[in-house]
Amino acid sequence: MTRTTGTGHGTSTLARWDRRAARVGAWCADALELVLPVTCAVCGEPGATLCRGCRIMLRRSTARPAAVRPPGPLEPSGVLVYTAGEYEHELAACLLAYKNGGRTDLAPTLAAVLSAVLAAAAHDLRDRTGPLHWVPVPTSARARRRRWFDPVADVLDAAALPSGTEVHRALRHRAPGRGGAGGAQKTRGRAQRTRAVRGVMRARDVAGRTCVVVDDVLTTGATAAEAVHRLEQAGARVPAVVTLAGVRAARSPRENEVMSNPVVREFPHSLP
Repeated sequence: MTRTTGTGHGTSTLARWDRRAARVGAWCADALELVLPVTCAVCGEPGATLCRGCRIMLRRSTARPAAVRPPGPLEPSGVLVYTAGEYEHELAACLLAYKNGGRTDLAPTLAAVLSAVLAAAAHDLRDRTGPLHWVPVPTSARARRRRWFDPVADVLDAAALPSGTEVHRALRHRAPGRGGAGGAQKTRGRAQRTRAVRGVMRARDVAGRTCVVVDDVLTTGATAAEAVHRLEQAGARVPAVVTLAGVRAARSPRENEVMSNPVVREFPHSLP
């Protein structure tokens, strides 16, 4: 993944919100420890949502959120793309544990990471017309039933929003049976992803608004491109896409799956 610009604007915000997230996480861990043992989502060390070492590594890997080169599907739209860091190591482990491992205790930690990249994007877009509206990419009904929560929207709701901006849940998934195919996206290539997400979302109440798409992981860019298309089709201006993590362009879907999955401990507290 090639970085084209960088900014230190969000670094102090990240540190401040990481400290707050650490305090909230500690309170949650203390409460949960009464009924279930809490372990580090990355290395498995007992006693905390993230151990001190893994938290430091996560902070370092997301200390400089920046604009990156848009992947192919997003290039025609001309949007800027911002990510907090590369989808690997501690950040990948936290995202996978949060989304697929039931580790909702990671939400404050990921919200701190997202807060910094939101601040970086808002700083660069400050001269755009009108207030910014952060629009989360919605989870499908199928995924919501499996997880019981909406990963992107919940992290965005917990994040510190830059002054003068607000969250607007303008995107919805269409009814089952309409649009693209269902199923997991991470093992699909670019063409397969593009076909799978075509027509799966609809936008509402965005005419004349300036909207920034927010997602968790940027891989081929197909999902983000579909979100941008639907918002623009409904009358919105979409200058940027913001994500927590971005996959290196040279990494194949299979390489990404093999790299990230072994570090995930799904439901580590479960009884045998």
